[in-house]
Amino acid sequence: MYKIKIDKFAGPMDLLLQLIEQQKLEITEVSLSQVTDQFIGYTEKLSERDPEELSDFLVVAARLLYLKSKAILPVIDDEEDFDSLEKQLRIYKEFLEATKKVEQILKQEKFLYSREKTKIDLQVDFSPAENITTNNLKSVLIQVLKRLDPLVRMPKQMIDRAVSLQQKILHLKELLLTRKNLSFKELFDQAESRTEVIMSFLAMLELVKQKHLTVKQGNLFDEIYIEKM
Repeated sequence: MYKIKIDKFAGPMDLLLQLIEQQKLEITEVSLSQVTDQFIGYTEKLSERDPEELSDFLVVAARLLYLKSKAILPVIDDEEDFDSLEKQLRIYKEFLEATKKVEQILKQEKFLYSREKTKIDLQVDFSPAENITTNNLKSVLIQVLKRLDPLVRMPKQMIDRAVSLQQKILHLKELLLTRKNLSFKELFDQAESRTEVIMSFLAMLELVKQKHLTVKQGNLFDEIYIEKM
């Protein structure tokens, strides 16, 4: 893991976190802005950045930020907040790995994937309008991803929350409570990262599969719309 050097400590990030959690070093004596600035300076000098190293840094940095906020802010519900933070960090790290796999799939000619057979004996299918094809969907998603910054640029700002598929599904349902339809462009323009675009896309597919939504397109190359069934 990347090593830092500050006034009270010199060594790998995970060791810094370990010393603080064991109360061998006070978190209030550690400058997190100095730690972050050093890491950003380090990554900018690299010819090629390692996504795994970046995600490891984010996980440790977020934990340090949580510990420091707990030390300087009024008492809060430790157990509930800690569990929520840990869960979000685990989800975020899984999304980093999933994003790389999805991008590899999108670069291939075919847009097919498989999953393990579920134990529930339930027949589900993906049944959009006849003029909606996997190529239409693939093309729209690739165009949206191209407009966003690459994943490796994410560490330039601290990530304070993770996007879950369940959150995106609920968000999409709420959007269609008060309106007849929603365009792909409107849905994806709200996303702030590649991960969020992919999760919005997966949420849409899941709701279509569950027959809560349908997708329609007037003519070839026209805007694609999402409608509640």
